[in-house]
Amino acid sequence: MPLSPAVKQLLEQLSKVLRFKPDIDVNKFREGFNMSSQLLVKMANEPIYKTEDITIPTKEGTIRARIYRPSDRERLPAVVFYHGGGFVLGSIETHDHVCRRISRLSGAVVVSVDYRLAPEHKFPAAVHDAYESAKWVADNYDKLGIDNGKIAVAGDSAGGNLATVTAIMARDHGEDFVKYQVLIYPAVNLSASPTISRVEYSGEEYVILTSDLMSWFGRQYLSKFEDAFSPYASPIFAKLSGLPPALIITAEYDPLRDEGELYGYYLKVNGVRSTVVRYNGVIHGFVNFYPILEEGKEAISQIAISIRTRFEEP
Repeated sequence: MPLSPAVKQLLEQLSKVLRFKPDIDVNKFREGFNMSSQLLVKMANEPIYKTEDITIPTKEGTIRARIYRPSDRERLPAVVFYHGGGFVLGSIETHDHVCRRISRLSGAVVVSVDYRLAPEHKFPAAVHDAYESAKWVADNYDKLGIDNGKIAVAGDSAGGNLATVTAIMARDHGEDFVKYQVLIYPAVNLSASPTISRVEYSGEEYVILTSDLMSWFGRQYLSKFEDAFSPYASPIFAKLSGLPPALIITAEYDPLRDEGELYGYYLKVNGVRSTVVRYNGVIHGFVNFYPILEEGKEAISQIAISIRTRFEEP
């Protein structure tokens, strides 16, 4: 399917403000990403019953997080959400609109985690933050007013990586508090293994996620190339049996498309219930652009329905 007209127009606009250069200053890159994200947040103007900013204690300090409540009901399901941005960009602010909409439509409490970013904090700092924050949510279910038998992890791109790695780490620790995982165009193979989608859709014409940018993200996040083969960096190399069911969202014109779909296949082969849905005619990041792209709204609606359905089961 060809790129949708709305996506073509979006790419033309983004090419003027988000051109990546290998020598780009990290802080300036973050400023540009934050500014464009805040425009989307304002455009969305997404209502929600209540938000609350908190800090979560960890072994290495504290993590900022934001709680989104869809209503005043108690014992609601919970979704621990990790934002995308190549492990370098993004925050709970850049994905505020996405978390609001997921919470409102799913009826679940969303806890958005502001994990530590690279290059200041290399792998596995973000992994530790992701796992420890989810464990804290599960341990503090009564304080948070959630049902600790109905906890999902979710995230987009790098956040999708952290979501499924959290599920893997919990399994490895003999814990089962993660009951569902929602992976939105996840980065699951940081070794840069060539796939058809990586070859065809990582050129400059797609702006959002080029091959140069993916390589740059990898250099910022990993201390050495060998780290890319750790199952906690590249979950596609992990033992995948015994994990919770997964919904994986992919985009047709996304270099990460094939590895996300292959990950879903590997989950199924290892006995994990996995649903993979490809949205055609769209690019990496399309869910964040839901104020502009109808496909983004459709994907969030599907995510919300899947969370409701999963936790309505006995």
